[in-house]
Amino acid sequence: MESAAAWGAGCALAWGLADICARFAGRSVGVLVATCTMMAVGGVLIAAIMAASGVPFDWRLDGIHWLVGIGAGTVLGSLLFYHAVTHGPVSLASPVVACYPAIAVPISVALGARPDPLHWGAMIATMAGVWLVARATASGDRTAPEYAPAVMRRTILYSLVAAAVYAASLTAADRAIDIYGPWQTVLVVRIFGFAGVAAILLARRRRMPLPTRAWPVLAAFGVLDTMGHLLLYFGLELPNGEYAIVASVGYTVVTVLLARMFLNEPVSRLQWGGVAMVVGGVGVLAAFG
Repeated sequence: MESAAAWGAGCALAWGLADICARFAGRSVGVLVATCTMMAVGGVLIAAIMAASGVPFDWRLDGIHWLVGIGAGTVLGSLLFYHAVTHGPVSLASPVVACYPAIAVPISVALGARPDPLHWGAMIATMAGVWLVARATASGDRTAPEYAPAVMRRTILYSLVAAAVYAASLTAADRAIDIYGPWQTVLVVRIFGFAGVAAILLARRRRMPLPTRAWPVLAAFGVLDTMGHLLLYFGLELPNGEYAIVASVGYTVVTVLLARMFLNEPVSRLQWGGVAMVVGGVGVLAAFG
């Protein structure tokens, strides 16, 4: 497992399954409770693995701002994305969020970078793929509530904002991994994430309904989402870590396939073409920096 792309492929599989779990978890207990539980399960899982395998915990504070940034971004991005997949079509929300590396291009310009024409072309191709997915999804004959025009608009908006948040968080994640390593980075981000969502629940005085029948899907959701982050961070540590990002974006293919199989969401050839443009555009961006 010395290939960054292999770790990214593992991340894609984990995240693809996690997105489907997010749909069922969100509809079972609500987006806030599902996200809070996911963060708690992930934190306990990582802490247990670190304790069992003797992974040391670094108490240095010079990079704590990166961890806080990732934690805040994870909370905001997760809540937006999980709301999108809970209430809207999964086969629409997933490809839109997958464009986050393309959104990182204008962010990098704001930070002083000067992308080449190739990068701008790949970004335009990726966003064109997002538009194609949205256009194809909206033009189909679909009568389910999640395909109502207002719901579709919210799904696209929330997914795009989540993608922008993830793009900004990826920069912070890269810095944090250099300082703390992938295990501790995921653990602290999960702790911050749980604290943030729990604070929102307390402020809204919302109960946390956790019916027994929801436990398996909530546990699977927490494990899969957390393992996806961990696998991606492992890949980023390796030479050519950008290939981990290339492979990880393949999660949208996994998600759309599962949405077609288990949620009976209709996926047209035009929609698949948009997904291919998103994955291809992100691949070019990551492969060429």
